[in-house]
Amino acid sequence: MADTMEEWKQRITALQETGEISGGAVALLEEMVAEMAELSRSNKALRRVILKSGQASSMSTRLREALYE
Repeated sequence: MADTMEEWKQRITALQETGEISGGAVALLEEMVAEMAELSRSNKALRRVILKSGQASSMSTRLREALYE
């Protein structure tokens, strides 16, 4: 995802340099790319938390099964 965002930033810069896009549109696109970067970071953090909580519950299930045997 980081590679994609870098490509978008480069494309925005190229469009700005050629004059194919207005300054307001560039600002909006840069805000959107920054927001996507933050959402991507947040998504990764949430995935880690979910993964850890899933591992914890599976360990308690294993312990419960072992106790029942």
